[in-house]
Amino acid sequence: MAGPAIRARELGRALSRSGRVGAVTVASLAAVEPTTGDDDGIALVAAPDAEALRVLVARAGSVVIQGDVLGLHPWLSGTDVPLVVDAYDPFHLEQLEQARALGEARRRAVVRDCVRALNRQLARADLVLCATARQRALWLGHLAALGRVNPVVYDADPAHDLSGLLAIVPFGVPEVPPRAGDRAVVSAAVPGIGPDDELVVWGGGLYDWFDPDTVIRAVARLAPARPRLRLLFLGGAHPAQAGVGAGTAARARALAEDLGLLGTVVHFHPAWVPRTDLDRWLGSALVGVSAHHTHVETEFSFRTRIVDYLWAGLPVVTTGGDGLGALVAAHGAGSVVGEEDVDGYARALAEQLDDPERRAATASAARAMAAGFGWDVVAGPLIDFCAAPRRSPDLLLGEADRELLGLRPASQQPTLRARAGATLREGGPGLLLERLRNRLRPGH
Repeated sequence: MAGPAIRARELGRALSRSGRVGAVTVASLAAVEPTTGDDDGIALVAAPDAEALRVLVARAGSVVIQGDVLGLHPWLSGTDVPLVVDAYDPFHLEQLEQARALGEARRRAVVRDCVRALNRQLARADLVLCATARQRALWLGHLAALGRVNPVVYDADPAHDLSGLLAIVPFGVPEVPPRAGDRAVVSAAVPGIGPDDELVVWGGGLYDWFDPDTVIRAVARLAPARPRLRLLFLGGAHPAQAGVGAGTAARARALAEDLGLLGTVVHFHPAWVPRTDLDRWLGSALVGVSAHHTHVETEFSFRTRIVDYLWAGLPVVTTGGDGLGALVAAHGAGSVVGEEDVDGYARALAEQLDDPERRAATASAARAMAAGFGWDVVAGPLIDFCAAPRRSPDLLLGEADRELLGLRPASQQPTLRARAGATLREGGPGLLLERLRNRLRPGH
């Protein structure tokens, strides 16, 4: 599963384990493996059409959505169900990079459609979830532009910090500790990785904002003096979105081949590892590595693979510029390196590989940091909301009051009646007449 599916299922499990809500259903708009059935207290179901989804929504106390669900099912906006929008992934920023391969016209349209999808969802959300304090600032600005940061919402929030509208719920880690690594599983699946090799793992996909080339070049510098060094890219072709990251993966493979490392020192696993086996793979490595380019996606990202490394007790070596990397450095759970700094990556990897005591201390710090990311812990704001679901007070106002707040989807123009009603509330009949006169003047 990709990150959104993992997150949906794990948040559902956390809700179920809390004992504070009723039955929890996780629905896919595509399909569900027929063998899953009941999954740790939650029902996994498919809702491939509006009729199936309407049945689920009709009996729900609250609904949590991701992606462009309201674009696919606009009728949801008109329901009275409390709606939570999970915006942990600022996908409009990702598409600034990912859509380059589509050509400029198509790229512009994709980013436009992403922004429109976010406008629809944030305009209707009774609660918005994000992953970090940086993301909270991003979405607070977006909500303000849609009129959602208004006196009605502000006054209804006891803390006056808008936490009733926008809450931080990071990507989490399993509540159970990871199993021990199993190098035999890795060696059987990836020829060329032996039981005693020094394994460095890249634990996620290769997307267009990542920088695998710097890591490969760093390993190339270390390899002549370290004959047992191996770098494994664990995330192969995307299982649901064919072609996503294919260009980056192809360039990384070509670089490894040009350097004479492909299949001997640098290895690419062809597919994604099942989530249930991830601990066996990560636990067989000595270091978890990631690298990215520093641009706007980086600033607001939350690298879920880093959280996986922490859970597995792996020292982390990653590029700076994002919020999670700063936390890794602050907790002593790894090293943060500059963008495209091959020497820095080589040095950071060697420091971990050469010093078992340092590596053990860093791994211990990683596990301690992971304890704060348990799903039951991070899901707290969502659990609180679903235990006592409520509509956002500004969304319950009449048309004129909504217009007075400037509260409407960006694509929808207010009716003349709504504008007149808002003007009367703002300044009475005198202001209404003044604005009518202004509208009737030549040139208006």
